[in-house]
Amino acid sequence: MLATTVGHSAVYLDSLTPVQVRVGYGQLGLHGDLGYEGKRVSVQRRNYAHALSCHPPSEVLFHVGGRYSCFRSEVALNDDVRHSISHADFILLADSVQVASVGYVQPGTGPRTLAADVRGAQLLTLVVQTSRWEHCHAVWLDPALEYSPMPPRPAILIDCLRRAEITLPATSPPPAEKCIATVVSPGFEALADNMLGSLYANGDCQDAQLVIFMLGKSVEISRLAAKYRALLIPAHPRASINATSKSLLYTVARVVDAERYLCLDADTVVLSSLQPMFAALEVHPEGSILVAREGNGNDSMTLQQAYSSFYGGSDADAHRFFTAAEGSYRPVVNDGVFAGKKAALLALDGVIRNLEGAAEWVDQRRDIWWRNQFIFNLALSKLRCGVELDGSFNVQLHAQDVEISPTPVGMQAQWRGRPARILHLSGCGRRKYPDWQSLFARVPDPLAGRSESDSYSAFVRALRQWVACYGTSALAWSFYGTSDARSGKVRDSGVFPLFALLHYLVRSNGCARVLETGTARGVSAACLASAVAHRPGAAVVTLDVCAQPEAESLWAMLPPRISSCIQLRECDSLTGMEQAFSEGEQYEAVLLDSLHSAEHVVAEFELARKLVCPGGLILIHDARYIGGTVPLALRQIECAGYNVVRLWSASAGTAEDDGLGLAVIENCRRGEREEAPCP
Repeated sequence: MLATTVGHSAVYLDSLTPVQVRVGYGQLGLHGDLGYEGKRVSVQRRNYAHALSCHPPSEVLFHVGGRYSCFRSEVALNDDVRHSISHADFILLADSVQVASVGYVQPGTGPRTLAADVRGAQLLTLVVQTSRWEHCHAVWLDPALEYSPMPPRPAILIDCLRRAEITLPATSPPPAEKCIATVVSPGFEALADNMLGSLYANGDCQDAQLVIFMLGKSVEISRLAAKYRALLIPAHPRASINATSKSLLYTVARVVDAERYLCLDADTVVLSSLQPMFAALEVHPEGSILVAREGNGNDSMTLQQAYSSFYGGSDADAHRFFTAAEGSYRPVVNDGVFAGKKAALLALDGVIRNLEGAAEWVDQRRDIWWRNQFIFNLALSKLRCGVELDGSFNVQLHAQDVEISPTPVGMQAQWRGRPARILHLSGCGRRKYPDWQSLFARVPDPLAGRSESDSYSAFVRALRQWVACYGTSALAWSFYGTSDARSGKVRDSGVFPLFALLHYLVRSNGCARVLETGTARGVSAACLASAVAHRPGAAVVTLDVCAQPEAESLWAMLPPRISSCIQLRECDSLTGMEQAFSEGEQYEAVLLDSLHSAEHVVAEFELARKLVCPGGLILIHDARYIGGTVPLALRQIECAGYNVVRLWSASAGTAEDDGLGLAVIENCRRGEREEAPCP
């Protein structure tokens, strides 16, 4: 018997991705898998399609974002545990507070119910404990959350350390893959200007959403946001503006929707690509937060030691903030540069937000204005999520020195004999190297603004995977086909320059809608889709009597934002083009690549010039194909008054294609542009 039902207003917990997982043996079992020894969850001979198997001692943390009202699950020990050999206690924490428990669950006694009200909870932790570790195969059966009615999004959000009231955007910006955020307050505009200039000069992150939290009112900060085309998030201070104000960044994932975040202090200077930091988030465990050691030191000071020596903490407060295990956490880190995925930063915000008395403790010592950093470290210790960054990504000048030298277009810094990637003008470090602190701010018109990621590289990755499955011969009917139409030949598999030309020719011409005749195995359609996917209304309509099954396989390997642009219409090219024209469709480019007789190509061209906007592109593949009469068609098109440029026909150099050729035609007759300019 298989248990699978759940109400329409509920979601199974094993459909969510845990932020953090710790189990005492094996791995977390999901979807009815026991997680070890190849076994399945079974309780009283009943199988469960939805179950979490958590061998104690275990803790599984989920970020649920306040969206649910009730948690409900059955708890038990699996059937393979013998009677009386073990037992387990099941505990549910909501935002670190115990809200339900079922104690001393024994094998063979059947499932017991654990339910709790979890309205408003950001974090849920499923805990299993035992004093009989061996064979304690503890399972949560059909764990489910019921949805709460979603309240309207508040216009104001208070950050997790209650430093400021954040004004949320009236219209949520579209989700981003990457977000880079900073906090700027009056008086720090010059430092922020230099940081942002260095970010665009050296950071290699033009595809990231840039966010500036403006703490207080400042015309100059608004100007910075306009200069660097950043999303400006106003925030009204609730406490004195000082180093603790950077805690707004701890809350960034609740303000801006992105997959990955990088938070930078306004007094940093970026000297090299930040892509390695974003890439590192993909190889570390889910829930990781990347952060560098405090002061770039080599000591192994624990959090408890730093609590007393760095942050002026008293023994009286220690017991309410951290346990002995949390106090032993190391290393102590600096929060001037940190990065994490959305779930990790939501968890960070949730833990800090639920630390009772944290904001008051931060404000107790006005002479220690960096106490927020202890709270940040404490949250990392509770989540056990800190991953140490190489110190070159946060060289803190209050404790370190560097050798700075000019480059032809900027500056470089050497630290401990190697390049520094990010300089942090922390504390007294702002008094060092004054001649270099405005280098990047001097440029009045930086090449700023968010750009789309290079979708051509996504196409090439998918193409390589596809060729690995089907072989080079699958390219036979593409730009890389051989002249006998039997195989494919690729000289430069690093770039695929023939496809690169197609991609960037279409992209640079501003095309959003492209028509193709002759789908074949779908390679050109995939390349065209990668060129237009970032544009509103993007579409690649491809016509073929019968597309090859390999086409769907290739398109499935593309990112959804690219593959969703492709529309296959199964019909002959002339019928499909006539139908498109009769329905008023218009395109900015067309690729003709179906039958290669002169008569057919001319007929397609006559329809193409009606479908393509004035001045748009008409591309004809196989312009030199010896097995067809396309060259004759091109001469007829020239005679009709159109300019035809034949590519890949040079008599010298290294040929990339196998004598097939590509013709490029502007959809405008000679002389028409002068008499009636094309729009």
